Amino acid sequence: MKLKSTIHLLLLLVTALILAACGNDANSANADGKTIRAAIDTAAGGSFQIRTAAANNYFADRELNVELSNFAYGIDTVNAVLTKQADTGLAADYALLNSLGKGDFVVVSSLTGSDEHFNSVSLSEILAVKGIEVPADIKGKKIGVAKGTVSEYQWAKCLEHYSISEDEIKYIPYSTPDEAIVGMKKGDIDVVIGTGALIEKFKNIDGVHEIDRLSSVPDLSVSSYLIVDRKFAEANSEEIGKFLKGIEQGIEYVKGNPEGTADIGYKELKITKEDILLDLKRVNYTLGFTKEDYTHLSNMKAYLLERGILDEDFNLDEKLYLDPAKQVLKDKVTY
Repeated sequence: MKLKSTIHLLLLLVTALILAACGNDANSANADGKTIRAAIDTAAGGSFQIRTAAANNYFADRELNVELSNFAYGIDTVNAVLTKQADTGLAADYALLNSLGKGDFVVVSSLTGSDEHFNSVSLSEILAVKGIEVPADIKGKKIGVAKGTVSEYQWAKCLEHYSISEDEIKYIPYSTPDEAIVGMKKGDIDVVIGTGALIEKFKNIDGVHEIDRLSSVPDLSVSSYLIVDRKFAEANSEEIGKFLKGIEQGIEYVKGNPEGTADIGYKELKITKEDILLDLKRVNYTLGFTKEDYTHLSNMKAYLLERGILDEDFNLDEKLYLDPAKQVLKDKVTY
């Protein structure tokens, strides 16, 4: 009996210690906003400006503990924020707009985009297997599309431009670039949009070639944005500002030291340095939030509502939290 009582007391003690440890972890993850759980992508650009900021201690220098977690696409980082696995995420415009009405998170800054010197889709190619020579040949074919990503929007605009109905093609969804590559090799996918270093990977498949450039589609560009859980952002505005300044320094590093960036990318993602250097040439890193950003998102939202892709409307202004950016990136916030 005495032994049972002793064991019972020990179990209670162990349980108490575990609960205390969990409580300490939860507090340290959010105490004073000094720890930020940042979800970043591996496939759609690699988030190199954030990776280099972390690797070079730009966040630590600002007394921030930034915990990075890897996800394939931006939409996966959005889901991480929605399910409270992360405090921050990132998403291209299409995935962002499709998700803004589903949870309480806010846009705090742009991350990539187009400007007068750079069109974000100018180096993206429409790639097809042997036998498909021009865009009109897409009719009746199997189009690979990354689920929940801006690729869905791009294809809708492409088909519109080519006067091809979505009823005249078959979408083949994939979750990772590797799935798309395997799909093309096996004949499950006939056409894809290739970006960055993935273009050469697709072209290494026998018969795969370019049939058009995405930039041939009028008024098509892609921007991506940094999102933050609303409660976390409002409770930790100063820390979000420091996070943005760290990213700003990361962008400076990427632009001034592509070789060093490639080293960091290879170490973290095992992507060849050559591929990373190619990707860096195809990305225009931005920060802040401009009138052009607002117009771009508003116009895309209207398009998605008109086509029934977006089920419910929402007030875009209510989904913006620009106070941190206004404090630390004054000249880069024009809205």
